[in-house]
Amino acid sequence: MPILAFAQVPEKQHYIYSIVTFSGSLKNEGFRVDFDNGKAIEKLKDKDGNRMKFNTPAAALMYLISEGWELYVNGATNSSYQGTGTSSTYWIMRKPCTKKEFDKAVNEGMKK
Repeated sequence: MPILAFAQVPEKQHYIYSIVTFSGSLKNEGFRVDFDNGKAIEKLKDKDGNRMKFNTPAAALMYLISEGWELYVNGATNSSYQGTGTSSTYWIMRKPCTKKEFDKAVNEGMKK
């Protein structure tokens, strides 16, 4: 007797992405995070609106993970101008979201 089975196609997972960059001195003022959410680049702030500082990059990463973000990509850029070079480290973080939230983020990120 033949058995008929229908495979259910899983719904595609959507993510909100943010690019995280860093500034500050680990020795003195602490490590600060800038958060590009697709609409604007903002300073990472606590619930009271105060700029957050971390002791190390690992502390910042653990905080973001505790907020539901996951590390998607980490990288660095290098640039040179007349013999002087600079480098910048960044993380691309992502958080699961609904299709509706994803579409809203795409729309809000478009320059009108």
